[in-house]
Amino acid sequence: MNQPPWDAIFVGAGITSLACAAMLVKRHPGLRLLVIDKHIVVGGYATTFSRPSQGVTFDCSLHKLSGMTEGGNLIRILRELELDRALDLVYPDDYFCAYRAGTVLPLANNAEQAEQQLVARFGHQAEGIATFFEHVRTYGRNGYYQFQMLNGSFEPDMTQLRFAHRNFKHKTVREVLHELFDDPYLIEILAAPGIYVGGYSEDLGYLYFLHVVYATLNRGNAYVVGSSQRLSNLLAQRVLEAGGKIALSTHVDDVLTDGNGNVTGVRTSRGFFNSAQVYINTSPHYALQYLFSSDIELAATRDKLTALKPARSTTTVYLVIDHAPAELGLHHTESMLFADEATAVELRMAAERSGYDTELSEHAFWQMSPIEVTNYHALDAAGGKVVCLNVLDSIAHWPRRRTPEYRAKKQRASEVLVERLLMHVPGLRGHVMHIEVATPHTYVRFTNNTDGSGYGAMVGTDLKGHVFHHGFPVQGVHFLSAWVAGPSYEAAFGYAEMKAKQWKQA
Repeated sequence: MNQPPWDAIFVGAGITSLACAAMLVKRHPGLRLLVIDKHIVVGGYATTFSRPSQGVTFDCSLHKLSGMTEGGNLIRILRELELDRALDLVYPDDYFCAYRAGTVLPLANNAEQAEQQLVARFGHQAEGIATFFEHVRTYGRNGYYQFQMLNGSFEPDMTQLRFAHRNFKHKTVREVLHELFDDPYLIEILAAPGIYVGGYSEDLGYLYFLHVVYATLNRGNAYVVGSSQRLSNLLAQRVLEAGGKIALSTHVDDVLTDGNGNVTGVRTSRGFFNSAQVYINTSPHYALQYLFSSDIELAATRDKLTALKPARSTTTVYLVIDHAPAELGLHHTESMLFADEATAVELRMAAERSGYDTELSEHAFWQMSPIEVTNYHALDAAGGKVVCLNVLDSIAHWPRRRTPEYRAKKQRASEVLVERLLMHVPGLRGHVMHIEVATPHTYVRFTNNTDGSGYGAMVGTDLKGHVFHHGFPVQGVHFLSAWVAGPSYEAAFGYAEMKAKQWKQA
């Protein structure tokens, strides 16, 4: 306790912590920052793990970066951090390729071209398609520049804001798309980008979803060669080079206060560290349950948190292929696999009403819901011949880890999801050499995220839970992560930038 205090302590080395810390030391050279994490590497979800026996590296997140062309928020921030030249970026031609019932529909990584491709395929829905993309260009754009709106550097059209608030604020993606279209497959294609932020069409608020589409299609996607771990490591390097410290394999037990409502530091598995500023980059549900003393009055914050619904978790299947996937028919960097019948929404809602009955849930989430497929080999061949399958899921129908029931369920998930891929890309059959499965429980184990959510909070139509941290009773405590910033790398960096700019007021 006699060591000099740190200027700030970051609990959790997730991407928002690393970005905020890197921005702080760039803006305020000489700051003493300490980043603490229980894991053996930095990055949170933005990490990798290797299988030397297979000669491959698996990425724990999709590592698709939005806002990476001119006018994009993320490329601007990376340039300010002087990281854009240190990162080797791949700009894919495809947004994603849609597979359904033996048909293939590639969509360009460009809003105008994607709109034209959809009109060519769904000509009878041309009017609705035009309306949807106009929504993206107007209301999606306004949502995208929300941080600039707050600091006064972006002035929106107030007529547009009022119209959007009046007509769309309380509507889900599912509701609006059904008003615009009567083609179930088109609706599924347009709703598919929700997987990037952890929500299905019945979960996500329409206005928020429009900003997600704008960020990706109108402001450009890119991938980091070397995976998300490369980005995390570069940010950590910036902190270390500025004199900061990163303590890994270190568990934070308590956030400490002086008894008068002021934070004083943290108690960890490696001792005490002092600071008047503590940034918490973990699930707020976990933080309130485990990190604060029982004598701190947190009832009001807990009450707000009841409205903060976790985003969906994922079930992820990692495949190692014995040939380059493109040689076997998987030509696109990213694909979306759709079931032949568009009944997934009704089945998911039925599963929820049933209390997540095992059989019904597996059918709804694994058999009928869209699967996102990333061809990592096409993005970075050095990582091995890796293909990754992701399906949004719920932890509610998963049994406890390390039980026979859990192992059997992992096997079923693997068989169902891989078979769906092989049905659409039959050339892969017989060439899958290694399979691993990560479940919602896997993500809880490594990140402490509530319900295994890989995306933080669900951004639905009710946003009152997202201000849980306003009026927090301990001065000097700040909350980071996707639970407050919103899902996606770009949201993490945008929120980190805002918090770094507020340092003088801290």
